[in-house]
Amino acid sequence: MAETVTVALVGAGGYGDFYLRALLADAATHAVQFVGVIDPTISGSPIVDALHAAGIPRYPDLASFWQATSAQLVVIAAPIHFHAPYTCDALAHGASVLCEKPLCATLQEARTMDEAQQTYGGFVAVGYQWSFSAAIQALKQDMLSGALGQPRRFKARVLWPRTATYYARNNWAGRLRMPDGRWVLDSPVSNATAHYLHNLFYLLGDQRERSAQPVSVQAELYRANSIENCDTAALRCTTAQGVEILYYASHATADIAGPRFHLEFDQAVVTYGTEDGQHAPGLVVATWADGRQKVYGDPFADDARKLWQSVAAVRTGEPVACDLAAATAHVRAINGMHESMPTIQTFPAELIQQNDSLTWVAGLQETLIAAYDQNQLPVEVGNVPWARAGKVINLAAYTTFPQNRALAVD
Repeated sequence: MAETVTVALVGAGGYGDFYLRALLADAATHAVQFVGVIDPTISGSPIVDALHAAGIPRYPDLASFWQATSAQLVVIAAPIHFHAPYTCDALAHGASVLCEKPLCATLQEARTMDEAQQTYGGFVAVGYQWSFSAAIQALKQDMLSGALGQPRRFKARVLWPRTATYYARNNWAGRLRMPDGRWVLDSPVSNATAHYLHNLFYLLGDQRERSAQPVSVQAELYRANSIENCDTAALRCTTAQGVEILYYASHATADIAGPRFHLEFDQAVVTYGTEDGQHAPGLVVATWADGRQKVYGDPFADDARKLWQSVAAVRTGEPVACDLAAATAHVRAINGMHESMPTIQTFPAELIQQNDSLTWVAGLQETLIAAYDQNQLPVEVGNVPWARAGKVINLAAYTTFPQNRALAVD
């Protein structure tokens, strides 16, 4: 019989609900003792009855939890600006961590988390579920073996409209930083579609548990909604190996389009595509120059794999598929994109449309799809008068956000 692993969950709302339901349904199957939920607002949640019925204690904060008990694995599904302090706190109390994406807001936070990991032991897994999926792991294994040849250009686009309710759901959505100065950097690229940018870096990593780091980034950042940060972004990154990464994300298009990716190698092309959102079926498929194909499967299959692999890693000491180091490439890219365009550009008022609670930009969807198809940024497409070029930022020795004075102003 497998050794029982004690697990606590920080944050029961938002994506925390996914972990909560998985733990309530399958803890016994995976020899897990679910020892507590930490959430200051859980008293008004509809899941309180389910927790009560299962005998799961509830705590208003981590201090109360540690005073009462302990856990071997702490799952963190709290707001972005709490990821670093909660992770460090859990590590200091002898627990390993599964932190929901993104890892954190800034590279210096990532460094602090890594220092805590080195000091106290344990591990930090990061909840990019595609990295844990059988489909992506099989693809990465083939990439590492050289079966697809040398990578040349990777690109992805995710156009997911979000209504006013999305931005009103909490006090940090769409913010650059909190009133007390803590960075959030919440945007489509850093949060809702973060999986797909991270995936491009992750696949290019030279080991199973590593990602390629961006050494340069150029970004275009725009907004139509009344928020601090961007709701639309286009990025061009370059890795140390010379691979170009192009990424397009928006919450201000009229319709859903994506997720979709296209990975170019010198011997094959790998694609994934759906235009109906993340819950539509889609397969990762490689096609070689001679017409051979290999189907890797659906990367959305078994989303809870990241949770149960983290539980298993507590028992065995085996590395998790996506750890703190692997997730840092995404943080570097996000920090770099804000350095590239420190002032968010507002779309022209005459292009901003409203339909019920959705704010969207006329022609934006077509422009971003054209840019993706042509391997360009919007400013390079032509006949896009609102497009503005960001500065190319060298990230090779970049360690601390922000460097640009326009961002550093309190």
